[in-house]
Amino acid sequence: MALLSDSDRQAVRNQLSGITHPVTLLFFTQTFGEPETARLTKQIVDELASLNDRVTVEEVNFVLDRERAAQFGVDQIPAIVVMRDGEDTRMRFLGAPAGYEFMSLIEAVTIAGGEDSGLSEASRDLIREHVTQPTNIQVFVTPT
Repeated sequence: MALLSDSDRQAVRNQLSGITHPVTLLFFTQTFGEPETARLTKQIVDELASLNDRVTVEEVNFVLDRERAAQFGVDQIPAIVVMRDGEDTRMRFLGAPAGYEFMSLIEAVTIAGGEDSGLSEASRDLIREHVTQPTNIQVFVTPT
């Protein structure tokens, strides 16, 4: 059963229509003892991928492929790593991206698969001037 209504599916299709680069969602889960949110997350990423040919899902078993989980800094499940052209974008989602987080996932896929970050030239200049070393930005979302 689809999570999205037909009209929502069309809206997401439209949002993803500007993707020009392949985007892979590495979905970290496990077969036995998985949290309930892992099943929901799988349903979400599979449905999202079904709406654009350039979006694919690669399921990675967190227990059996510890080395790959460590490579991407994944230490809990469910987790989604957003890849562009096979390269790590460093965008991560932990837990089920349901509710408001679903829009954040769509935006992450759109940014990863697009040509432009959406930042103005002035913003890019400020970043180039002030961000002189690797910076880790984390955004935490709490369901209400």
